Amino acid sequence: MAVVGMWAAAAVAQDASGRIWLLPFEVDFDSGAANGDAIIGRFIPVNSLVVRENWKLVNVAMLTIVDAPGGRPGDPGNPEPLAGPKVFGLGDLTDAVLYTRTTSKGLMWGAGAALGIPIATDDRLGSGKWQAGPAVRLGHQVGSWRLGLLATNRWSFAGDPERAEVHQLLVRGFIRRALGTNWFFVSAPIITANWNAASGQKWLVPFGGGIGRSFEVDPPRINVSVQAYANVIRPDGAPDWVARIGFTFPVRLPGGTR
Repeated sequence: MAVVGMWAAAAVAQDASGRIWLLPFEVDFDSGAANGDAIIGRFIPVNSLVVRENWKLVNVAMLTIVDAPGGRPGDPGNPEPLAGPKVFGLGDLTDAVLYTRTTSKGLMWGAGAALGIPIATDDRLGSGKWQAGPAVRLGHQVGSWRLGLLATNRWSFAGDPERAEVHQLLVRGFIRRALGTNWFFVSAPIITANWNAASGQKWLVPFGGGIGRSFEVDPPRINVSVQAYANVIRPDGAPDWVARIGFTFPVRLPGGTR
């Protein structure tokens, strides 16, 4: 939703004061799909609002820009895509709001809701359906390790009556380990399950990770990472593997104390 330059990881790393917004962007290069390769860019802004002592609302949005053929199974929010030739444009918008503690110690958790909004510029790039469902966030830091996930399970409730109904689980995992002062290992797979698919065709599960580096910028850090994932469980026609470049740009708001 993703380091972090990624959806889940960005939510885990959010500054407790709410005075730093994270602007992650990542680019996936998919290869090995039955109908050809794809390039998928994701802009994942993360911001928060303190609503009471020790509690805040975290908003995590995800907007995709896609250059891909239609009919690629396993896509987040679009598990039953329309087939067709290569197309370029916007995918659907996902937005999650979670009520969570401001503390960064111990087990961090949050709960809320996610909404899928059908704004795709081409029918092949979106589900054509409005979707909604619960969202959960977990995070924990132990020594040099930072662990987390952001999970949503959404059902379609409105939209194009000619399109397939959506019932999909989306999990954005996150593992990060510091490697010295500025380097880190990161793994942030995007796991999906299409509950409406036939047996053996429901899950898309990547396995992999990569290396990243942080750059100091007065004083928040810009993170850059390079990763690779093999889709060890996948529906027929889905990509074999994914290469990813991730960036996270923190923006300090006026009035911050650090």
